[in-house]
Amino acid sequence: MSLLNPVLLPPKVKAYLSQGERFIKWDDETTVASPVILRVDPKGYYLYWTYQSKEMEFLDITSIRDTRFGKFAKMPKSQKLRDVFNMDFPDNSFLLKTLTVVSGPDMVDLTFHNFVSYKENVGKVWAEDVLALVKHPLTANASRSTFLDKILVKLKMQLNSEGKIPVKNFFQMFPADRKRVEAALSACHLPKGKPGGAR
Repeated sequence: MSLLNPVLLPPKVKAYLSQGERFIKWDDETTVASPVILRVDPKGYYLYWTYQSKEMEFLDITSIRDTRFGKFAKMPKSQKLRDVFNMDFPDNSFLLKTLTVVSGPDMVDLTFHNFVSYKENVGKVWAEDVLALVKHPLTANASRSTFLDKILVKLKMQLNSEGKIPVKNFFQMFPADRKRVEAALSACHLPKGKPGGAR
């Protein structure tokens, strides 16, 4: 990069973020703690986790407002979860394993996604590197082609057992434009009416 022609490069996703790490995702309201594999897609568009049932949840990197670890992460209030994580034992290393990802459309309507790693200091490294992706200038100022690429990346991550994109995923991606999605699928000679159909 020269001074005369500066180019802002897209964010680099560290290999360990793409490979994923085992965490336990917990929720105080439901008092459920579920093992997940937490990952960031190779282009840095989504933080996502996969449950043992293979169900996936996605969080757009642009919706993340903060990442927290250690004493700044959320702590379970429910006694059931506190027992699961042995929090009441004096030599507990829970604080060294925590990660909270704060997301929302603004700084008022926030959702807290809470994770606990199996190893110490993993939450800290994840919090720092995910926040670095969030704060990258191109994350918030993406081009039109980047938004199209994000859609494609998300659809390709949700393949069925046959390696095809389920038709229902197109409709979930564009819920307000059902007729336009049907027309586009029809123009491409792809199935459009069967919810279980695949591309």
